Amino acid sequence: MNDPDKKILSLLQSDNKTPMTTLAEQTGLSVSAVNDRVRKLQTNGTIKGNCAVVDPEVLGLELLAFLFIDLHQDADEEAFIQQMKSLTEIQELHHVTGQHNYLAKVRVKNTKGLQSFLSQKLKRQPGVAQTETLIVLQSEKETTVLPT
Repeated sequence: MNDPDKKILSLLQSDNKTPMTTLAEQTGLSVSAVNDRVRKLQTNGTIKGNCAVVDPEVLGLELLAFLFIDLHQDADEEAFIQQMKSLTEIQELHHVTGQHNYLAKVRVKNTKGLQSFLSQKLKRQPGVAQTETLIVLQSEKETTVLPT
């Protein structure tokens, strides 16, 4: 990836509605060249999509938690992963190193919602041996912007 592509990505990550003319001015390329590069970045999967970043608190999702999830030795991990992908409370799921198998980022309304999610959804999944929950008191930085 060359410098103009990195600059385009940086600008689009800050505001994905940046006009092509502005991208062209900022990169020193023509509008058609920027158009071609953006199209190529979309086609090759570098740009995975365009979406609105919504404030979770506006939706009443005031509690953020991280869950370590441990699976039984004989658990069907593919089935577990598919089930986790279907749970809307889980924003991210990562297979991790260390003593736990997975780390999940979860958003719910409050502690009662977290308790319900854990007891009614997560812990009822076949293969889940145990969980450890970390409740976030305050988020100092949260971003979708990647370094370019």
